[in-house]
Amino acid sequence: MRLNYTFPNIPHLKDFSFEVENINDKLRTTVRGGWGFKALLSGPFLKLYFAYFNRNDVKPVMLRQDGNIYSLYVPPIPSQAHVHHMETVLRNWLFKETRPLAVTLAVTSRCQLNCVHCSAASAGPVGSDLSREEIGRIIRESVDLGVTNITFTGGEPLLRKDLEEMVSDVSEEEAVALVFTNALALDERRAASLKEAGLTAVFISLDSPDPEEHDRLRGRSGLFQTVREGVRNAIRAGLAVCLSTYATNESVRDKKLSKLTALAAEWGVHEISVFDVIPTGQLIQNEEFLLTAESHRAICKEAKELNRRYAGRLRIVTQSWTNTRNGMAILIGCLAGHLQFHITPDGEFTPCDFTPLSFGNVRSESIENLWRKVIEHSAYKRHCTKCRMQTASFREKYIRPIPVNANLPYSIATIDGLFDCRNQTMKNTGNQTS
Repeated sequence: MRLNYTFPNIPHLKDFSFEVENINDKLRTTVRGGWGFKALLSGPFLKLYFAYFNRNDVKPVMLRQDGNIYSLYVPPIPSQAHVHHMETVLRNWLFKETRPLAVTLAVTSRCQLNCVHCSAASAGPVGSDLSREEIGRIIRESVDLGVTNITFTGGEPLLRKDLEEMVSDVSEEEAVALVFTNALALDERRAASLKEAGLTAVFISLDSPDPEEHDRLRGRSGLFQTVREGVRNAIRAGLAVCLSTYATNESVRDKKLSKLTALAAEWGVHEISVFDVIPTGQLIQNEEFLLTAESHRAICKEAKELNRRYAGRLRIVTQSWTNTRNGMAILIGCLAGHLQFHITPDGEFTPCDFTPLSFGNVRSESIENLWRKVIEHSAYKRHCTKCRMQTASFREKYIRPIPVNANLPYSIATIDGLFDCRNQTMKNTGNQTS
């Protein structure tokens, strides 16, 4: 497949053209035109970007007519959605704009499980779920801002009977649509209807390769087998499948990722996404669970070895790697308020799904205005290479002041007000003593 990448929405690149061709699972790139300093920079930048996908340890995990999938987080390459993706990348890294590539959109707070580590948990009642029409507007405004990855989460998103309608609102020429699920409602019929609606992939939660441990952590007997059946149903429907899991210091020590990867390969899974365990939601007070520097290094090393071993069969993506500044990771770092934002079931706008800080509500403000609030805030003005929710200084200033049993997400304006009040008090005390 061959596709010409053009960027008419970027004034400095309106005459720039970059051709991408897939030949035997290798990407060949050719600069076709463009004048000016920015155009001259764009050619080498794009060649370096696409060269990453020609490495021996980076192979497509799924072959499709509209482009090959190298990671389920990125649109197929080459494709029109990936052109849109690269437009946002260029705006961010060559033109110093700050535009998001992804939104996680929680469409319901309802869930059949009671996971010990749930990041979506709130101590009190939440408002009504966003309506079908509200979600449609959010999708349109997000894509207009630069988003090319729209991920439906919850709660359990499959409990929304109109989920397929939401998925169909995502144009395949502009973005990929993904769903995170516990697989309890992912039967053959639902998998097929989601595929028909335009869904690219399902991310199915699997906390452990040990059936008893997974069931215990999720509070549901037999759930491990349900996950296995959900994987099978999704693959039969033609969906790409990712197992979503998380790393703890104990699981890293026991090399559970290797066991999980062997299981995923046996099941025909395309990708494994390994999040760091983050004290948020149910665990917001449990900072002792944070990964050590040794665990971060160990999980990156293990994933690197597994990617070499399973290249072309499946791919492992770790959150720890995105914070290393190694290779492509230098473009990533902390996603929150940089490349991603999150919207709760009742419309609260947060920097990411692990950050329980609200900047406002989509029911009263536009996506663009809320995004602007985040990136202009002192905590998010600069690109951070490490996850903020795992950084002591950030947690000290923004997370620890959240009252115990407070509804989450908590208003960052309230925290800023407390901080300003404290500073003023200290200033007044200093003036009195002098």
